[in-house]
Amino acid sequence: MVKTEIKKISSSKRELTITLPKEKVDEIRDEQALRLRKEIQVPGFRKGKAPLGMVKRRYQSLIEAYALENAVEQSLGMAAEKENIDILGTPEAKEVNFDDEGNLVMQIEIETFPEIELKKYKGIELTRDKYVVTDKLVEDNINQLLKERAEISPAEGPVAEGNLVKVDMQELDESGVPVVGRKYSDVEFKVGEGRFDKDIELQLVGVKKGETKRVEKVYPEDFPQKEFAGKKELYDITVKEIFDEKIPELNDEFVQELGDETLSTVEDLKKRIRENLELQYKKESENRLEDELIQTLLAENDFDVPAAMVNNYLDSLVRSARQQYPQASEEDLRNAYQANAETMVKWYYLLQKIGEAENIEITDEDVRKMLEEKIDNEEEIKKIMGLPHQVARLKEDLFFEKVRNFLLENAKITENEIVLD
Repeated sequence: MVKTEIKKISSSKRELTITLPKEKVDEIRDEQALRLRKEIQVPGFRKGKAPLGMVKRRYQSLIEAYALENAVEQSLGMAAEKENIDILGTPEAKEVNFDDEGNLVMQIEIETFPEIELKKYKGIELTRDKYVVTDKLVEDNINQLLKERAEISPAEGPVAEGNLVKVDMQELDESGVPVVGRKYSDVEFKVGEGRFDKDIELQLVGVKKGETKRVEKVYPEDFPQKEFAGKKELYDITVKEIFDEKIPELNDEFVQELGDETLSTVEDLKKRIRENLELQYKKESENRLEDELIQTLLAENDFDVPAAMVNNYLDSLVRSARQQYPQASEEDLRNAYQANAETMVKWYYLLQKIGEAENIEITDEDVRKMLEEKIDNEEEIKKIMGLPHQVARLKEDLFFEKVRNFLLENAKITENEIVLD
């Protein structure tokens, strides 16, 4: 019925040149004329009873527009079915004309599932960070825990090293004039700790609550940030509040007061913190490894993906992000997540292609085994296994996990030890 020529534009774009015979075009015109006659009322005739020839003459341009739209739609559908093409998104008609014989010839650009030519995916060189949790890092975490449970009380007397203070700060220029827009209210820090600026903090020692002191910060000539090297900053700092911080003693009693029944001694706490840190950094290492795997494989196997698929995935990312960033605009969110959406859609298709090439399959038994490892309830497992859509989703998850593991097993991974001080 239709003649179709296919031109490959990219891995996911095709240009279809479709020719619909004149006989079929005339048939569609007649169908549209009959449809229009049923819908309109011509003066002097009951609705739907006007002579067909009169309707064709009077509404020729409207019938032609309807026929053309319908012909393009039918032609595209027939061509897609004949050539076994899945059309994604909205096709774009580049050109629609009649040839000298009255045949309808159209050029339509479509998007379809990407055609991926696998190149290198085995033996990929990757680096896995191996973090070493030191005693110092464990101690630092314990000290932070102690600080979080410190008793804070108003201090008597002027600022002393170790006090917590709340201050207002006004930056000044070299002549002592306040700099507009450089006033900071309710700044909090521990004097001498250096989390704000140790030089400035220690200049407040001896200042009483309510007093203002002018302090200066001079940066050395070899300061790493060149825009500050050799510069001097002036501030008027008003001390608003002074607090003493009483940090609890680390002992078994402190550990027991944390409220975790599995912890009773200081050694228990140290062990737990070490385990948590090791787990945290192991997850971080695996995430970095997977990111490197994705970027490396996509660079080795370059292809484009349908904009329609990227936009659908981007829509879901933006919906999730909006809950976290309700003040952000639609445009800002889409710009922020556009690259990630394209990467993840590409990764999805690449994993599918590699899985097919390696004959990786997931059975119902694989799904059941996974459920048995996670759910200790046979009735619940049977309920899930009885839901086809749920089983299909779990199969897809297991499939991608299995392909990912295959890629890592066949990669050349070098370990990079990082000591966490």
